[in-house]
Amino acid sequence: MAKFLDLTGLGQFLTKVREWATGQFVAKVPGKGLSTNDYTTTEKQKLAGLTPTKIDIVKLNDSPLSPDGSKAVNIDLSTYALKSAVTQEIAQAVSGIKQFEAQVVESLPPTGTAGILYMVPNSGSGQNVYDEYLWINGKYETLGKREIDLSAYAKKSEIPTKTSQLTNDSNFLSSVPAEYVTETELAGKGYQTSAQVEAAIAASVTAISNDDIDALFN
Repeated sequence: MAKFLDLTGLGQFLTKVREWATGQFVAKVPGKGLSTNDYTTTEKQKLAGLTPTKIDIVKLNDSPLSPDGSKAVNIDLSTYALKSAVTQEIAQAVSGIKQFEAQVVESLPPTGTAGILYMVPNSGSGQNVYDEYLWINGKYETLGKREIDLSAYAKKSEIPTKTSQLTNDSNFLSSVPAEYVTETELAGKGYQTSAQVEAAIAASVTAISNDDIDALFN
């Protein structure tokens, strides 16, 4: 005998299907689809073994910074200069450096200008034909002249290298006078030196021994 399912039975059947399907399937989410990449137990264990990276202390120039009420750390860089600001400061400082300028003049002006090297022609020749001046602290300072006077100094070739070239103005002996006796003449006469005399005395005299002293009392 055939059976049929009425509307009440169909509701009961749908309820059973829903109970059976709970936990068995993943609900479809708009914009997402099924994937062949399974989240395995191995992957889960890997994630569980990871240690979260956490910054415990924030330091500025080796000094710890304390967070404020909102748990934020404010790094004050007001005392530091930006690279662009440093570059601008250096450019301004360099632009303020006065460059030296050389000017050839027939004579020095009554008042000079700082930073100008005044070159006045002289009567020299070769590479030294100017006298150089700078205007410093309200007056001229001489930097160089055309020549140096060395007339009071002797040349190397003029310095004597032998005693025969010197003037004996103190009458030092330059030879042995006739009345002086030389060592050769003394040796020829058979004279003994002090060392030879002392050696001869030492060879002819012997020290008294303890036995000699004891014999005097026997």
